[in-house]
Amino acid sequence: MEGGEIMEKTQSNGPLRWYVLTTLSPQQTEMRLQAENAARSASGDSRGALQYFIPYQFLKRRKGKGEPFGKASGEVPSIPRSPEKVKANNETRAALRRYIFLRAHEEELNAILNSDWNRWSDNRMQCYYDRERRKVTIPELMMEKFIDACCDLQIQFELVPSLDGLSADEEVLLNATPFRGERAKVLSVINTPQGPRLTLGLKIFSGAMVLRLNDIGENDIIRHPDEVVLADDSHLIDNIQRRLLAILDRRVNGQLSDEERARDRETLNSLFNYRYHHFENPSARRHLLALMLLCAHLRKDKPSESELTVAALTELESINSRRSDKAATDVRTYLHCALYLATGNVAYREEAKAYIRDHEPKSLALRRLVKLIRKKRV
Repeated sequence: MEGGEIMEKTQSNGPLRWYVLTTLSPQQTEMRLQAENAARSASGDSRGALQYFIPYQFLKRRKGKGEPFGKASGEVPSIPRSPEKVKANNETRAALRRYIFLRAHEEELNAILNSDWNRWSDNRMQCYYDRERRKVTIPELMMEKFIDACCDLQIQFELVPSLDGLSADEEVLLNATPFRGERAKVLSVINTPQGPRLTLGLKIFSGAMVLRLNDIGENDIIRHPDEVVLADDSHLIDNIQRRLLAILDRRVNGQLSDEERARDRETLNSLFNYRYHHFENPSARRHLLALMLLCAHLRKDKPSESELTVAALTELESINSRRSDKAATDVRTYLHCALYLATGNVAYREEAKAYIRDHEPKSLALRRLVKLIRKKRV
């Protein structure tokens, strides 16, 4: 188990619990958690080190029957050789590799999930929720047994998320894809080593056609849709913003391989299609405009960059000519950042820096963007 014991003193933010998290890359997430613990140790942080458990470490190699293994002898588990053993090993690894188990107070957990290093990562950690949308936790004793099972290389098992009682024709709410917030019916459920995968039917064009959505995961739906209200505008903008900031961060902070550049180009081309999305809310519309201008700049799409620059200047003039509320003031700074990157006019950058310094906005994304443009214009 990585990480030291968290200090066991009573705090105002509730008891220590084991939380279930998911991530696309446990290796990268582990390195970030190690860096967090190193920073805490160096600063003498009173909270102590984070305690976490990442199962993929124990699944790199599996011990076959009858093969000796002992830490004292320095031997390591053997790699399975037969096709059947290799397949079983890979399925077990695939089922467990996306999970991370973190022992923390809920307030500390939320602070980690909302930190810059997690929020703006393509491999960010996310909480795993049950069917009532509550964070899933594991009792201390059960977690100890689970860790022992992972460490026992003789035991083969897999984790399969549970969709208890889910049946065909049940209505669910989409929590992902561009159709987030829409209701759909379950057409079929297939259990795989990575968990249940769903085929959903979504009525479109006044019900004249049904759109089949294939390979939908459990985390991509919400049961009991009548009990949930989704904020679609913020979800879409947050998703675009997160991916653009990750690309901008890579451009600013290091050399990219040809493969990484190609992958970023594909992402930018995909995101730029959202320029046609319309928001009724003025702040959301202007926020999207700033992100699309940033996207056009990163794509080196000069005609679109020029067109969006004119639109951004028009919106900026409209904001400046009226008494602005907090949302309009924030979005003005997003426009300043995008216009600086597009035009190279340092006055826009200085306006953005001054706003961050004088107002200390709560938006981590806005502070992150201003920090990036202060480093280099890409």
